Amino acid sequence: MGRSRRYANEAERQRAYRQRVAARQHDVPAAPSACRRPSRPTRLAAVQSAVQQLHAEYEQWLASIPESLEDTDPVHRLSETVEQLEAVLDLLAEIQPPRGFGRD
Repeated sequence: MGRSRRYANEAERQRAYRQRVAARQHDVPAAPSACRRPSRPTRLAAVQSAVQQLHAEYEQWLASIPESLEDTDPVHRLSETVEQLEAVLDLLAEIQPPRGFGRD
């Protein structure tokens, strides 16, 4: 038993191939730098930004909790989380990555 045919004849197969090639040519990236991974300092800045956003969200969440719930265990854990995120932000701010080979 062979594989079932995808195309009825060679002309249809060739037409499908040409359509795939034409579609790929339209998807070519504009610049080779678009395919490159961001630099380490850029990725570190992205991590710092993400942690700052999380910290702000958790602080806002903690500030919006009613007074009647302030002495509950989840609120204590939430305040610990805010403190830990502050510590992470302090650690990230202290990082001074080495400059590399004139590219930074």
